[in-house]
Amino acid sequence: MSSIKNSYEYYQASQGLLSMLNKNKKGNPLINHLVEKNELAYQRKMESFGFGTTKGNNKYKQVETSANNLEDALVKLGNEELYKAETGKEYDNSLLIKNINNYITAYNSTVTSLDNCGGSLKNSFAIELSEAFKEKAEAFNKVGITMSADGKLAVDQEKLKAANPDDIKSIFNTGSAYYKAIINGTNSMETIINKALAMKSGTYNASGIMLQ
Repeated sequence: MSSIKNSYEYYQASQGLLSMLNKNKKGNPLINHLVEKNELAYQRKMESFGFGTTKGNNKYKQVETSANNLEDALVKLGNEELYKAETGKEYDNSLLIKNINNYITAYNSTVTSLDNCGGSLKNSFAIELSEAFKEKAEAFNKVGITMSADGKLAVDQEKLKAANPDDIKSIFNTGSAYYKAIINGTNSMETIINKALAMKSGTYNASGIMLQ
């Protein structure tokens, strides 16, 4: 789990508790102080990740878009029908190959977006994506997919077209460790960025960090 996600969940849990206490105490000054202190600490933490300015926030919106596209592309690869022949026909892998290439494009776009952000967001989620691949590197290589030094995926189209569909399915089926790792990663990116960027800039309250 990323350090950013941990930070948000801690903030959310502590703010929820403080807000509940404050409601029961009808605006207790001490609890008000604790709420403000917790908000300031979270503000500084998120600023260390790069959130806070309009220019910077646009980069994070791009990460959110890329993460959404990556998740959509992966979900399509999890469709069982991609790996089956139509009744009475020979198996045609053209749609499967198309979806894999779409996934690789979406994956590389996400890596680029994270690179553009830099900082802790890149360090956290780029590592998550890379580690998920490395755990299945042998299986990926078998079907013609490798990872470059910059963390992006490359594909040998001829090797991919000749690959056994079952070998591809072993990587991208919805029950695989790789599928679950990428879905968890994209969900974390979307959750952190969406919650932060959905709120107004410059104000912090018990609902969360407020950004432009």
